[in-house]
Amino acid sequence: MENLESSKLIQRTYYVHANDLPRLAELIRLMPNYDTKSTEQIYIVDYFYETPDRLLAELDASIRVRCMVGKQILSIVCKNDGVRREFETEMEQGDQIQDKNEYILFLEDKLQDIYTHKIDIDIARILKSLKVFLYITTNRTQLQIFNNSGFNGIVNFDEVMFYTKKHQLSDHILEIKMNCVNDVANKTAYERFCKALEQKVSLVPMDETKFDAGKRVFRLED
Repeated sequence: MENLESSKLIQRTYYVHANDLPRLAELIRLMPNYDTKSTEQIYIVDYFYETPDRLLAELDASIRVRCMVGKQILSIVCKNDGVRREFETEMEQGDQIQDKNEYILFLEDKLQDIYTHKIDIDIARILKSLKVFLYITTNRTQLQIFNNSGFNGIVNFDEVMFYTKKHQLSDHILEIKMNCVNDVANKTAYERFCKALEQKVSLVPMDETKFDAGKRVFRLED
């Protein structure tokens, strides 16, 4: 249930044309000075919740349940006065938020703590009315990159689908994460790697989260 912001690694995220995504892995394997190792295929389903009166949108907060093989995580992101804070806790697989009081109490505690002066309602009661309004599936191919100086990184090739009640849209996203100590040598290797890819393939910086992108799909229903 920690604040996750301080532990996040350096990463860049890009939108990629569908035809370029399969080529990227081969281009990376052929890059000089970097070695690669395939890691795993990962399938992720992210369910995003809202109250009937859109309280979370009003607070600039979001609640997500992430489901993967063998793991289910409840998280809440709160933005207040320009500060973004994220907290998470594990759930039993197959559980819904309303199934156990501990999930409601976890969310209530974070909302009350962050938005002390903005909430004067029965939060626990409101949270019991949470419903899924958007879900996102990610079919992820993961590749590890490294060199002989100690640099290590993770490249995620994501085929993404956004689903709302009336719409579904697809996208292709590339994530490049530094997975080692953030010293000068490693940061230089990371920057060079990203720049080399940008020169080989048309990559559009993704200056938003998947949730933000999904909200545009949801707004089509307004």
